[in-house]
Amino acid sequence: MNDLALTTQAPERASITAREILALVARRTAAYDFTVWFWGDAIAIDGLLEASDLLGERQYLDFCLGFFQRWSRRALDWADHLTPGGALLRLHQATGDRSLLEAAERLADWLLTTAPRAPATGFPLYRPDLPPYRYTVWVDTIYHEPPFLTALAAIRGDVRYHEAALEVWNSHVQALSSDRGPFLAHAFDTGAGLLRGYGWGRGNGWALLGMVDTLGILSEDHPRRPRALEGFLQLSASILRAQDKSGFWRTLLHDRESYLESSTAAFFGAAFTKGVRLGLLGKEYAAASERAWTAVVDRIDTQGNFYGVSACTYAAVAPGDDISMYRTLPTEVNVWGQGSALRFAAERVRLGLV
Repeated sequence: MNDLALTTQAPERASITAREILALVARRTAAYDFTVWFWGDAIAIDGLLEASDLLGERQYLDFCLGFFQRWSRRALDWADHLTPGGALLRLHQATGDRSLLEAAERLADWLLTTAPRAPATGFPLYRPDLPPYRYTVWVDTIYHEPPFLTALAAIRGDVRYHEAALEVWNSHVQALSSDRGPFLAHAFDTGAGLLRGYGWGRGNGWALLGMVDTLGILSEDHPRRPRALEGFLQLSASILRAQDKSGFWRTLLHDRESYLESSTAAFFGAAFTKGVRLGLLGKEYAAASERAWTAVVDRIDTQGNFYGVSACTYAAVAPGDDISMYRTLPTEVNVWGQGSALRFAAERVRLGLV
């Protein structure tokens, strides 16, 4: 760990390595159940598979595999748009289990052909079973789907999935952008025509990490890669400018009345570190990642709990955009926080940082 990362840590925290954090948080995360997919499960599963790979701990792979084997035997329903598709493909590659690849193809086709779409725009609508969110487009989807579809394209050699990945990316950015500033909103209600939760910190983390994961798979010569890369770089630059001196970001990135929240540092730290590792981002992002790492480590206890993470954040269904919810949400230890810490620690290990 370099000198910048040491400056604000107590001595007993300064000496802990990214590999040790990865192991500590993985043990705690494996205490959760993932029988039914929910928001945040994908990044926790992704993080556990990173821990299995980098630490050589087969039990985390087996832990994740059990949930997917159970899932693959049942019919798909609306909650399955949250299936950790990238992890499903990673498990297929690790085990050689052909049924997991077949399940991934079934999931992709279901997402692309069964999900309803907003008539005027074609935006995919993934929760038609929930009346308040029947017509809603979510920022989190940028993490869940484009990397999965791109990975499936790479494995199957089917360019249709590359195109589908970029369509999901572009359509969601289009839906969630506005003239309010450079950040993405939490959700867009296509029925009411309302943008909700502009600048939600973790939501922009979902998007940025999904973007860099997709770019890490998408071939260098893909004709649509330059536009995708430009979008990633523009969002990265805006997020970089919003970092607090503590290393954290706020629950609403642009709102000084919003509190500094733990998972923002982990999400953006992971995305920036991976961007640096892939040669997409420069040294200013490495420095921001060091500040974020110091902040994250300070909020992980000896049991591997990553605390200070805002609780489940549903986009408001009020007639207007209710920012008070984002300002007042309680914090807790939860799977999306654990997963983001695992992803951040894993990226530091992959980059050769302690």
